[in-house]
Amino acid sequence: MKIISWNTKGLGSRNKRRVIKDFLRSENPDVVMIQETKKEKCDRRFVGSVWMVRDKEWAALPSCGASGGILIIWDSKKLSSEEVVIESFSVSVKFVMGGCGPLWISAVYGPNSPSLRKEFWVELFDIFGLSSPLWCVGSDFNVIRRSSEKLLV
Repeated sequence: MKIISWNTKGLGSRNKRRVIKDFLRSENPDVVMIQETKKEKCDRRFVGSVWMVRDKEWAALPSCGASGGILIIWDSKKLSSEEVVIESFSVSVKFVMGGCGPLWISAVYGPNSPSLRKEFWVELFDIFGLSSPLWCVGSDFNVIRRSSEKLLV
């Protein structure tokens, strides 16, 4: 299974969506996780402007104005989703995997606000409990690292 996780820092520009679409066409992933879409609405037209796979499904957490936003898109010919969980800082999808049990994939975008960091880590812990034993997390690593460092201080 090929998974791509990408913090796009906004998908408002048609040129940026074209670059992403061309890259995804060349890489041919099964799942695409996008953080920081900065989009309040992810409809069929918008998702199609990012990834051209014909048979796709997606789950999205809208942005709050020009901040955040998460999108997971998957090729529904290759993967069958069983459950979608949309939280405050994450989108998680449970996929049916033949022979090895379900696989959970989560796209995460952590808060910049110190007052929300504990809530963020509680959410991740809850998802971990739900998704065990097979869980794949895509994130903006720098946001996760900064949040964990602040909690350890």
